[in-house]
Amino acid sequence: MNINATLLGQMIAFGLFVWFCWKFVWPPLLAAMEERAAKIEQGLKDSEDSAKKIVEAEAESKKMITKAKSEAKKVLDNAKSQAEKIVDDAKNKANEEKDRIVGSAQSEIEKEVVNAKKSLEKDFATNVMAAAKKIISKEISSSNHEETINKSLEDFRK
Repeated sequence: MNINATLLGQMIAFGLFVWFCWKFVWPPLLAAMEERAAKIEQGLKDSEDSAKKIVEAEAESKKMITKAKSEAKKVLDNAKSQAEKIVDDAKNKANEEKDRIVGSAQSEIEKEVVNAKKSLEKDFATNVMAAAKKIISKEISSSNHEETINKSLEDFRK
């Protein structure tokens, strides 16, 4: 065996192997690597877009929370003012009702006082007339007169 022929045969075999790999093996490998690189690149772009969207969503959610808090505060303030108004109206109505009831009670008391005075005057006049009749009907003496007056006063007190 000749070393030159072996070396030449190995070079030809290696050249055919390189050509075969270059022609049939290398293009699918390159295509698969390029496809994988494209997927990775797209994944990175998508993750960057997602990160931006997350930041935007956080900012939007903060705005919405702030807006909701301000609206809730407005609703709460409105409810407080309405509650105060209702309480004030109820107080005013209660005071008006109290004044009306007190006025009515005072006028009724005044009527009762007037009626009591009239009744007392009538009873007093009747008792005075009865005492005068008794005094006139008896003989006029100071002991009889005093006894009749005391008896009339006792009748009046009862």
